[in-house]
Amino acid sequence: MAEAFAAVGLAASILTFVDLSSKVLDRLREFYSTAEDTPRVFQDITTQLPLIVDILTRVEKRCEDSPLTRDAQQTLLHVVKGCLRQITMLDGLIEKMLPNSTDSTPRRLRKVIASVLKERDVVGIQRTLETYKSTLTLHFIEKYGGSIATTARESTYYEIPSLQVPQFVERVELLEEIETSFARVTRNTCPKIVVLLGMGGQGKTQLALEYCRVARTSERFQAIFWIDASSPNTVSHGFEIIAAKISSDGRAFDDIESKVTFVKETLRKWQSSWLIVFDNYDQPGEFGNVATYFPQGETGSILLTSRHAASERLGVTIRITGMAEDEGLELLLRQSKLERNNGNAIEGRKIIQKLGYLPLAIDQAGAYISARKLPLRLFEKHYNERKETVLRHTPLLWEYRRRLGGDKDEAILSVFTTWELSFQQIGKNENERTMIGHFLTLSAFLDASNIGEDLFKSHLASTNDPTQWMKNFTSRGVWDQYKYQDTVAELLSLSLLQGVDIGSSESRFSLHPLVTDWLKLRTDLEGRQKYTIEAMVILTNYVDMRDQDLLPLQIKMYMISHVDACLQNDKEYLPELDESDFVSLRGSAFTFASLYRDHCRYQAAEAMYQRALTGYERALGPEHTSTLDTVHNLGSLYADQGKLTEAEAMYQRALTGYEKALGPEHTSTLDTVHNLGSLYADQGKLTEAEAMYQRALTGNEKALGPEHTSTLDTVNNLGSLYAAQGKLTEAEAMYQRALTGCEKALGPEHTSTLDTVNNLGILYADQGKLTEAEAMYQRALTGCEKALGPEHTSTLDTVNNLGILYADQGKLTEAEAMYQRALTGCEKALGPEHTSTLVTVNNLGILYADQGKLAEAEAMFQRALTGCEKALGPEHTSTLSTVNNLGILYADQGKLAEAEAMFQRALTGCEKALGPEHTSTLSTVNNLGILYADQGKLAEAEAMFQRALTGCEKALGPEHTSTLDTVHNLGLLYADQGKLAEAEAIYQRHSTWARES
Repeated sequence: MAEAFAAVGLAASILTFVDLSSKVLDRLREFYSTAEDTPRVFQDITTQLPLIVDILTRVEKRCEDSPLTRDAQQTLLHVVKGCLRQITMLDGLIEKMLPNSTDSTPRRLRKVIASVLKERDVVGIQRTLETYKSTLTLHFIEKYGGSIATTARESTYYEIPSLQVPQFVERVELLEEIETSFARVTRNTCPKIVVLLGMGGQGKTQLALEYCRVARTSERFQAIFWIDASSPNTVSHGFEIIAAKISSDGRAFDDIESKVTFVKETLRKWQSSWLIVFDNYDQPGEFGNVATYFPQGETGSILLTSRHAASERLGVTIRITGMAEDEGLELLLRQSKLERNNGNAIEGRKIIQKLGYLPLAIDQAGAYISARKLPLRLFEKHYNERKETVLRHTPLLWEYRRRLGGDKDEAILSVFTTWELSFQQIGKNENERTMIGHFLTLSAFLDASNIGEDLFKSHLASTNDPTQWMKNFTSRGVWDQYKYQDTVAELLSLSLLQGVDIGSSESRFSLHPLVTDWLKLRTDLEGRQKYTIEAMVILTNYVDMRDQDLLPLQIKMYMISHVDACLQNDKEYLPELDESDFVSLRGSAFTFASLYRDHCRYQAAEAMYQRALTGYERALGPEHTSTLDTVHNLGSLYADQGKLTEAEAMYQRALTGYEKALGPEHTSTLDTVHNLGSLYADQGKLTEAEAMYQRALTGNEKALGPEHTSTLDTVNNLGSLYAAQGKLTEAEAMYQRALTGCEKALGPEHTSTLDTVNNLGILYADQGKLTEAEAMYQRALTGCEKALGPEHTSTLDTVNNLGILYADQGKLTEAEAMYQRALTGCEKALGPEHTSTLVTVNNLGILYADQGKLAEAEAMFQRALTGCEKALGPEHTSTLSTVNNLGILYADQGKLAEAEAMFQRALTGCEKALGPEHTSTLSTVNNLGILYADQGKLAEAEAMFQRALTGCEKALGPEHTSTLDTVHNLGLLYADQGKLAEAEAIYQRHSTWARES
């Protein structure tokens, strides 16, 4: 009877806890729907309570099925009542802390205060509940076995590519060895790691796929994921896919690093078993330490395939040295579509022995035999008759062997022989074989992981005299996509291509890295050089035919990957070029440099521009317009990098050359004039900048018209100049003209349009129109992230500006997040001493000062000041801005003498650079007034405040926040002076506007 009473009490307590938890969760969710910033502890509780409810519900159900002893029930009841006490206290605290929609304003204010005072109590409850949750979990596991979720319920995932060949022969011993190897891994190793190591073509990928299939069937793992580990980029892409699959809330991520971190942390906490396959980890040198990508966790397993010996250190290694004879024979007969009899078995064993038991070689040999309807006894004859050709490439094969790290006992010659046999099946005749073979080999000199039809289609469109191999893809001189698809399908049938996707718009395919290497190695050095040059020309035509500003980011990154591949081949096969080579490559160098520059790959861009410049100077002379175009672009690159002196030298050289060759009003001349204006603005030479912009504007309006995009670029930059000069009305007029024109000519999402949108945001912020400013910044940020990516410098500029806006709105946490993102991105893209980096450093200093972190603020200001003085000079406006901020900081620290010295330096510099009525000058005047007041120099303070007030009213208007700040300061001063009537009048003015706003 006592046990029955205990059971009733336990059930009642669980039911009460479930009801109260539901009430608390509803209240918290209601709060989330209206609150902008939710305390972390409430978020933790929202995750925690459903888990405890789930555990208690399971416990109650188990108790019904299998009653506990009286002692066990009493112990469990004690824990449940403890949970009940905590949830009851939490319910009461929430009522006191969280506002309701029906609460009066005074009551809401009291709750805000209570939420601050009581948050520590809520944290204590959350921690106590977490302890009870752990106790309940242990009880469940010990009593009933199995496991129970303590972080979130994991779903079942099976994300494996459809790459398994239909004729796969199960390699039983190796599959068993993988499983036993996982079992051999010591328990303190998290996760368990097994490496499949062997040369290319040993069937490592197929073996891993089969293991995944078997593991799925046997429910060995609850989740299985697949990552292409051939490069850091493909690994990142794999993590992106996994993050999208397992993030049930559809969350957004800032960057790829956050996706990787999310996946690693999620899997680390999983209670269920999981497996990740890292396939084709063949180039460890590109990764650093690939283990940093491995999620930790006791329930995790990792299977890695590699042909590089360096991967042995990562885990228990299984060396894949070839198929067992019976397995190889089975594979050959299946692919050959021949029956198993004694004759075929005897001849088949000879073939697989000759092919070194290599699965890929056996597979391809079977395809060759099937295509030719060849009896097995004749295969050796075919092989021997082509042996002379194979042996002619022996040194190259040894070179390839060394690149793989080489297993000297492996008969890798047979792999290349098999591919050569497949190659000989291409086309219906020798002419077709030559043309298609050229196309296939050329593909190996591009990014072989993703080759699209448009690469070749664009090349045909850009040439008046297509080469013979391209005519294989044309009908009556026009591109024929069906002929192209037929060729791709034929090569796929011979196992020379993989990853084929024949779509309605364009077809795509990839080459296995081993096939790519073989295609390069089967031609001599002169041939490789010709293919390298041809691939670069094809890619140049593809890039030049497209407006980079209108392309989706995915296409831009596709271009970059091909440029990277071309330049890697260039490095290997074209170390030194004759003058004649520059004729075909200087255009490529120019195009590739521009593409790199647009994606902030500045070092690579500079190398390409220098190469193009050398080629043009050598072939055409230093004053040719093509040479000058490269000089001009080098200037723009240097300006992007903050190398302003080098940029000015390039622009001046280009301008002199253009004026001589083309005249002062030619558009190329005017482009350089415009860019010189931007450079002078960056140097703080505002008068010179305005002269350049006005010249460019007049010339472009005359030559191109008032709505041409080049004209609008100058209009936009004139707006920025006017804003820097404090001419806000004129600036807004320029921005609005530029925005209207760009939206009409280019569309609302073009990068030039977004640049003006960002500038309008800056202007609105300067005018105190913070809501309008935020709308502009958010539009610019969304557009830039879509068009350029989250780490592009234009994106980071807007991120920095959003940080400034959030700081002005008092959202200091959001501001710091923006600044840190901008700083990390700028340091990575531009370097720690670039002016854009230093601007963000200065802004972080202001934020730290606002947060009362004065030591951190001073460190930021000193770093910004040192960098600006070095990069821009001691009198540049950016330098003076940091000087002014240091003055404010010293004043806050009570270092009044140091503060006055900073303010006087800033004031003198701003008056010289910007004029006595510029808003930056007036800001320093106001700060000097505050300092004089603190020093008791009331007359001097009043003079400063009066000057600042008069200037702000004129420049910004009577209702701008800067004007009102000065009004407030003047009112305080009058009160300190005993001028109560003046103080009352000034405060009345301040409060009147505040009520209106």
